[in-house]
Amino acid sequence: MAFSRSVIRSQAPAKCGICDTDRSIKWKCIDCSKLLCNHCKENVHPELKNTENHQVVNIKDVCEKTGVELKLNKQYQTELSTIGYISYCDDGSLWIYSYTDKVLQRVKPEGTKLNILSSFNIEVNGMAITQSNDLLISIGGTRLKQISSNTGTLTDSLYNVSPLVSTAVHITSDNKVLVGGVNKDFPKQGRRVAILMNQNGDHERVYEHDQHKQPIFTFPRSITSTSNGNIYVVDRVSDERGRVVVLGQGGDIINIYTGDKEINKDRPFVPTNIVTAPRDNVIVADLNTHTLHILNNAGLLMTCYKTSDINIIFPYSLAFSPTGQLFLGCNRPAGSTTKEGKLYEVTISGC
Repeated sequence: MAFSRSVIRSQAPAKCGICDTDRSIKWKCIDCSKLLCNHCKENVHPELKNTENHQVVNIKDVCEKTGVELKLNKQYQTELSTIGYISYCDDGSLWIYSYTDKVLQRVKPEGTKLNILSSFNIEVNGMAITQSNDLLISIGGTRLKQISSNTGTLTDSLYNVSPLVSTAVHITSDNKVLVGGVNKDFPKQGRRVAILMNQNGDHERVYEHDQHKQPIFTFPRSITSTSNGNIYVVDRVSDERGRVVVLGQGGDIINIYTGDKEINKDRPFVPTNIVTAPRDNVIVADLNTHTLHILNNAGLLMTCYKTSDINIIFPYSLAFSPTGQLFLGCNRPAGSTTKEGKLYEVTISGC
């Protein structure tokens, strides 16, 4: 088995969650998750409604850098070209999807092989496992589909983003559903949103504009959330560049992460997938630098490590098992035509 230690980098710059200026960030409110400059901590935050009992701490106390170790446990060879999405089921099986082949499979690890339990020829933009262990999938239409864990049948779900089309899906820890959406004629000018729905499919909140009435997203392609209610969206700015937009419970942008200044110095940050780790940190796969970026639950960079150090290249998709094992699915090099999409099971400590 192989081990790799993380490469610890400096924090990415963040703005005050109240004044949105370039003042240095010194504080964080634990209760409302706002990052604060010294001015707003002393003069503005105490005047906000119901903040008299909020706990405000030095940002150094919540952004302590940590060393992360990666241990490679198992490697599986699939018959797919790529593994663009992964979802883990309670019975130990996994759903994996190849956007190149447009094939969705449910597989069960058996030794060093994957036993294919079911397969669908379908185009998928995102997927997540529901509380009842069904698979909820975005297929690029207005309504999400779901596949029953019991019967394996594909049906319409309750979740609809009409008149938009869905681009991503995530289920929160309290079993609400976050769906990314864009206008049907994208990339023409139009709406780009993240919609929070309850279990009945009712729209509880739409995240679309920032506090300055400007659009938040360009193309929301992957979503996760942390236990403090913060929402993390991988936003594809172009084919060659992306970012992670971090929203607080109230919908304000609390940080925008655009990559590490050293790792992404020569190759731009191309985040593909994002997942929340057991310790409530967030892991982002950076495709072209073979790197995982770890952010804390305030959206600030804690550390990075290179998966290429243990021969995992082009990390693309991520999913955790309930026991904390991380599954990584990989892309293939540009120009390759082989059907050798690799799936790895790794143990991560320190995040």
